[in-house]
Amino acid sequence: MAHAALGGLAAVGWLLLPSATDTTDTTDTTVVDRPAAPAVVAQTEDGESSATDLILPVAAAGAAAAVATYSLVRRRRRTALRTTPTATFEEHLAPLSDLHRRGQRLLVETDDSVRTSAEELRFAAARSGDEAAKPYVEVLTEAQGELAIAFRLRQRLDEPGEGADTLSPDDERALLEEILARCTTAQRRLDAAAPGFDQLRALERETTPALECAEARFRELTGRTATAATTLAGLRERYAPTACLPVVGHVEQAKDRLVFATVELNRARQAADTGNRERAAMHLRAAEGAVDQADVFVTGVERLAVELARAAETAKRGAPFTGPYDDPLGVLRRQGRWPLPAHSAVTATADFVTTHRGAVGVRARTRLAEAERHLVRAEDEGAQRSHTLAQEARHLAEQDVRAYGNPYGGPVGDGIAGALLGGILLSEAHGGERGDLKGPACYGGTATRGRRAVGGQF
Repeated sequence: MAHAALGGLAAVGWLLLPSATDTTDTTDTTVVDRPAAPAVVAQTEDGESSATDLILPVAAAGAAAAVATYSLVRRRRRTALRTTPTATFEEHLAPLSDLHRRGQRLLVETDDSVRTSAEELRFAAARSGDEAAKPYVEVLTEAQGELAIAFRLRQRLDEPGEGADTLSPDDERALLEEILARCTTAQRRLDAAAPGFDQLRALERETTPALECAEARFRELTGRTATAATTLAGLRERYAPTACLPVVGHVEQAKDRLVFATVELNRARQAADTGNRERAAMHLRAAEGAVDQADVFVTGVERLAVELARAAETAKRGAPFTGPYDDPLGVLRRQGRWPLPAHSAVTATADFVTTHRGAVGVRARTRLAEAERHLVRAEDEGAQRSHTLAQEARHLAEQDVRAYGNPYGGPVGDGIAGALLGGILLSEAHGGERGDLKGPACYGGTATRGRRAVGGQF
């Protein structure tokens, strides 16, 4: 536009130039007569403009038009090549509501991928060693970092007084697009590492050693589950019911996962004996996921017993407290001593989300991520905020599980419902509807985590 304006001004100047020359000027100026060009008509004595006076303005106007056309073409070309949205093309941008839905879905999918990858990494390290697994641990750590930032951005949108209601549409869009970008980056890193990770595990080539490793962990968990049942019974006798709430149902759910693991280990062994290595690897991976989650349940009971004993000792050394000490973590909360209660609440909620991730939505996961972020702060204020967020996350997660129901009406006691609830098995079920069972979830992002399915089904 600037080029066009300058060209226009030049044209106007040339058009006005002849009229500014007065033929009656009496200034004493020496005029040199020059012969006219053959095609030029001489100026008449009554002041008519000559053809020479018209040529320059016409040429200037033509130049201005050329410059304006060139500027318009350049501007359109820049717009066509531009990768960032502009106000001129806002009608082509996705609605904010669509970005919110995509972001929420991608946060859940990425969180599932990260948690599943962490589970399978433990089996890889157990067989191949920490050094061999180190590159894939680093990839997972990078993905976790991207996911943590994405959850922090989601929390900013959700926070009262600081969320989407106080942001301009452009700022809200920028946050949502960054969430999508962070999650996509995390997924791609995990997907890129998946082929190398499969080479490390070599489940198809070394099925028997991998089976033996999983069976050894299964036997260990079977014994620990029985011990955890005894431990939990003792906690219930010693402490108030509220003290044991975080691990209610843990023993029963551990047994349920072990039932599923039993079935899958047997199927893996049968497939290996018949030479079907791919199917053996598929069932083995499903069994590993179940064994790992049984470990989470049992460890939760063992950890709570230690936390309650430690909290009881800490509470007695603190300020005088009038009342029963049958809920030591509750006593610490009432004393305003938050670090230990916060740590207990955050880890218990993280266990719940991990073992129920097939049902838990984005709100609970976002609050949990924010609770974990606050937990690293040593001050009581940060610990108190962490505890509050963890409790909120647990409440939201439990709501999601109640709404989820049982998406698979399989035989009672086969463990498949628990495997779906725990995200061990992938399926096409949505909103509690029954869907086709797919393969077990594996290390990797959304594009690769279902690669163990044989023939597309479980």
